[in-house]
Amino acid sequence: MKFFALLSSAAFAFFASQASAVDIVWSSADTFEHSATLAPGQSAEVCGNIEPRLPVDWKYVGDGPLTFNIHRHSGSEVVYATRSYLTREQNGKFSPTFNFEWCWMWTNETVDAVTLRVNLKR
Repeated sequence: MKFFALLSSAAFAFFASQASAVDIVWSSADTFEHSATLAPGQSAEVCGNIEPRLPVDWKYVGDGPLTFNIHRHSGSEVVYATRSYLTREQNGKFSPTFNFEWCWMWTNETVDAVTLRVNLKR
């Protein structure tokens, strides 16, 4: 039984890591909106260059709980700015110290599909 639990965890980690990133393309009003429906185990990710002089107000709403983070990659290391687990809605202001490509990422760890709406404004 322990083997199947371990196998199930490994499979979930593999599928959760299969997020296809959407590039953040700012509108003329400096906004970005994105919607997605995440199947169980699926992730969604939006990524873009975020400059310290242009902080980002962010908000998301899901019709079910999602695991969320804002992160960037530094070589093989993942640097997290924030993380939350199984939340339906959150918002904040992201002001990075340095100019990097940052990603907002959501993972559906439930057994039902979850619809996500994301709004960013700089």
